[in-house]
Amino acid sequence: MPRFTREQVRRRRQIAAAIVVVVALVLVGGCTRLVVGALRGGDEEAASVPVPYTADDAAMTVPATAQDAAALAQLPGDLELGEDEVLGVDVSAHQGEIDWAAVAGDGIGFAYIKATEGAGFTDSRFAENWAGARAAGVTPGAYHYFTLCSPGADQARDFLAAAPPDDAALPPALDLEFDGACEERPSAEDAQREIDAFTAAVEKAWGRRLVIYSSSDWRRHYGLPVTDARPDWLFSDSGRPDQEDWSLWQLRFDGKVAGIDGRVDMDVARIESLREHAEIADGEGALTHAPAAEG
Repeated sequence: MPRFTREQVRRRRQIAAAIVVVVALVLVGGCTRLVVGALRGGDEEAASVPVPYTADDAAMTVPATAQDAAALAQLPGDLELGEDEVLGVDVSAHQGEIDWAAVAGDGIGFAYIKATEGAGFTDSRFAENWAGARAAGVTPGAYHYFTLCSPGADQARDFLAAAPPDDAALPPALDLEFDGACEERPSAEDAQREIDAFTAAVEKAWGRRLVIYSSSDWRRHYGLPVTDARPDWLFSDSGRPDQEDWSLWQLRFDGKVAGIDGRVDMDVARIESLREHAEIADGEGALTHAPAAEG
C-alpha cells in the first residue's frame, strides 16, 4: 500500500470534505425545488404552465343614471329604467371627436367603444375614446367587429393588442354581422371554429366571458350557438327585449346625446346581470359549440 505524508493526508481530507458539502447542497437544492413545486400544486414544469386569468369583478362599476338625466328622453314610450339599469352608448370613429364630459353630463354611464375589425384594423379613435370616456367617469368597454375573411386567432391577437385586460372595464364584446368589406360565407362549421378560436383567446386573457351582439341576418344564416353561457346584447326599438335574461339592450340606432355630433346607438345595461353572465366559474375553460344548420 502506498504511504502518504501527514500533509498529503490532510489535503486529501480537505478535498473529500469539500466534495461532501457540494453533494449535500445539490441534494438539498433539488429537494427544495420539489417541495416548492409540490406546494404550488406540481413540479416546476407544471407550475410554469399559464392558467386562465381571473378578473376582479368588484373593480367593474358603472355610475347610476340620474333620475333627471336628459338622456332618459331616448327611452321608448313611457318606459323608465329599472333599479339595476343604466344608460349607455356604443361608438366608433364614425362619431368623430366626442366631448366625453358632455356625454357624461347627459346621464350616460357606460360606453362600448369599437377597438378592432377583422385582422389588421384598429379603430382610429379607439385609444382617444377610451381615455376620454374614463377621464369623464364613463365606464368603457371594448368591442370587436368580427369578419369571416381572417382567422379568429389573428383577430383575437389584434384585439388584445388594442384592448388588453382591464378589470375596471366592461367585459369585452363581440359583434357578429355581415355588413362590411368581407363577403365570405364559409360553412357554419368553419365559421364557428374561427369564432371559438377568437373567444377562447380573449376570454382566457380577460378572465371574463364575451358579450355577444348579432344581426338578424347573422342569426338567420348561422344561428347563434356562441351566445350560450355568455351575456346577450339584444336590439329592440319598441321596448325591452322579449328574452328575459338579457344583459345589454340596444334600444335605438338614432339616439341624440350631448357631446356627440349626429346620431349614436343607445343602450341600456343591467350591470349585475352583465357581471354574473360574464363570470368564468372556477374550473371552466374555453367554450366550443356545434354549429347550427345553415339557412
